[in-house]
Amino acid sequence: MQQTDLRQEKKYCARLGWALVLTVGCSLVWQVFLMAVALAGRLNSGVALYYLLTLVGYYILALPLAFRVCRIMPAPPMTQRSLTPRLMGRWFVIGIALMWIGSLVGTALNDLVYRIAGLQPVDMVTETFDMLPLSVVLLGACILGPVCEELLFRGLLAGRLARYGQKPAALVSALLFGLYHANVSQFFYAFALGLLLAYAYFYTGSLKAPILLHMLFNFYGSAVVLLLPESGILPVLYLASWPVLTVAGVILLVRGRKRQVWAHGPCEPSIQTIFCNIGMTAAIVVCFVETALLFL
Repeated sequence: MQQTDLRQEKKYCARLGWALVLTVGCSLVWQVFLMAVALAGRLNSGVALYYLLTLVGYYILALPLAFRVCRIMPAPPMTQRSLTPRLMGRWFVIGIALMWIGSLVGTALNDLVYRIAGLQPVDMVTETFDMLPLSVVLLGACILGPVCEELLFRGLLAGRLARYGQKPAALVSALLFGLYHANVSQFFYAFALGLLLAYAYFYTGSLKAPILLHMLFNFYGSAVVLLLPESGILPVLYLASWPVLTVAGVILLVRGRKRQVWAHGPCEPSIQTIFCNIGMTAAIVVCFVETALLFL
């Protein structure tokens, strides 16, 4: 790649990085604003309203800014393939396996980091959802979150990074997706699911598949627990479903790895091009800072 072309490609990737910085920065500023309002005694409606208002900064305010930054960056065309129930079922089972394995690794590492820091281990995501009513979890985690995050990480980031090939685009967008969650316990399964969701996006050529899958994963992982009774056979069956689906998902993943379809892009993939620019560097630093703030 010539020096001029390299500079142009770095500017292209830097713009994507700045789009993510704007998204994270906007959400942080909005959280600070909400905290100030709450401390001033002007927001006394409980955790549910605070959670929904937080999503306003995460998505409603930040997402249009990210797309505006990248408005002059068209995504490469993709092959359109039909989305069948069998394909969705296969991806769902694989996704559950990735969620459970990634969650086990993330939880163990999260507890280790807390102990090294001399703090009591905390799973802030689980604790927050335990305090929310089912309707709020369904609206925030199972509808708004999946739609907006797929628009950002698959539609915007992965779609435009596909100029370097769909596989590198999936890896980079999944890494940024994991970092965006800003906590150790979620990083590993978010990264793994990011790969799967990007593959579903590229394979079908539509955001419909990753959005629907994302909704199903969040529903199964967070909302189902709230729907189950506290005792009886149903909670036992739900808990048992995770290792069973994980075994099935690993088998499906291993057996289907040679049938994966990834398209090449018009530009040669390069770590230097994608990451060695101020925008992407700033995006990664901001995500790490946001994660570190949890331990203060």
